[in-house]
Amino acid sequence: MFPFRSRTPEGDASAGPRRRLRVNWVVVLCMFGLLAYGVLFVRSAGSIRVGKPRTLWIDILRVWMPLGLAAQVAVARVDYRKWIDAAAIPWLGMLVLLGLVFVPGIGTTNNMGAHRWILGLFQPSEFAKVALVPMLAFVLSRAPIESQGWRLWAALGAAAVPAAMVLVEPDLGTSIPFAVAAVAMAFVSGVARKTLLALVGTGALLAAVFFGAILVPEHLSPENKARVERVTDHVIFPHWKARVLTFVYPERDPRGKGWNLMQSKIAVGSGGRSGKGYMQGTQNLLGYLPWAVSSSDFIFSVIAEETGFEGCALLLLLFAGLVGGTVWTGLACRDPTGRLLCTGVAAILFTHVFVNVGMTIGVMPITGIPLPLVSYGGTFTVATLAMLGLVQSVSIHGPRGDGIGMGAD
Repeated sequence: MFPFRSRTPEGDASAGPRRRLRVNWVVVLCMFGLLAYGVLFVRSAGSIRVGKPRTLWIDILRVWMPLGLAAQVAVARVDYRKWIDAAAIPWLGMLVLLGLVFVPGIGTTNNMGAHRWILGLFQPSEFAKVALVPMLAFVLSRAPIESQGWRLWAALGAAAVPAAMVLVEPDLGTSIPFAVAAVAMAFVSGVARKTLLALVGTGALLAAVFFGAILVPEHLSPENKARVERVTDHVIFPHWKARVLTFVYPERDPRGKGWNLMQSKIAVGSGGRSGKGYMQGTQNLLGYLPWAVSSSDFIFSVIAEETGFEGCALLLLLFAGLVGGTVWTGLACRDPTGRLLCTGVAAILFTHVFVNVGMTIGVMPITGIPLPLVSYGGTFTVATLAMLGLVQSVSIHGPRGDGIGMGAD
């Protein structure tokens, strides 16, 4: 499936025909396993719906999966070092696309007033992740900056600009992987640990202030609560506040804002060890999981109810193979930039899995962050498969370390 032929970095022309064997097959197999999960359970989630939701799984098979696999092959065929050399071009193009979502007539606004789509066709913030990883690898390893400290700030700036534009859309969930990728890649690049610890500590402090500004007023008198909220309402989006309060106090509005979270937890818990059977989940079939989220952000709830602990364990094992195989590809590469690329992709994938599963079982606030290759989302599926193309490019074109490589060399 991956017919790659190219000259080795060391110039050994005889190794060219064997490059197809350097594909990371662990990543490939786990990828197809997750895509199969996605098709099966998007179909199940839409089985009782009418109209478009009922056929979303067909769109995955006919449109998004072929486009994504084609993008993956196209990305993987090119030496990853060329992607890094030209990283500024897609990064700047991504900023233009993120800006276009706010242009009337081009950007599309959803029913909650968020600007996330261009012409209703694709979501630039998902492709922004693909463009960000090579840019961070360039800044952290090749930019003409002598000081490691300045490299770190340049990398944070490269991630902060698109993340801020995504936040303004507003889309808090999608912006989280930007920050995680930047910190993870900075760590692997050798930035001083004290600097990174200070950075992470500052982030944790800001998060504590954020949650405190929302939760503390709930324990104040009505007069003091109103005073505090007059200040916080200027810096915190209303729907962010609503999601945090729903996470902490879902029982306050069980038939409104707390509905999705409470029904998701019921669905996950009711699956038991082996589940209720494929397309037999009552939470989904009876409409307790709204169709607008059951095939996307809450697809894990559908899987947990129908396959139980066993099906969820297999799903998470596939994700472990996908992320672990990506990390292993980086470890097998002697080129630091190859390791950085794989680190960035692994960090983004891990963040998506951790946050999505966490929110569906009630241990994290609900954010609009899908499950890679499983949740329905055309742009997200294509972008994720393209990111995995970067990993395969490192596996195919990167110089191998001794005794660590995967597959034949």
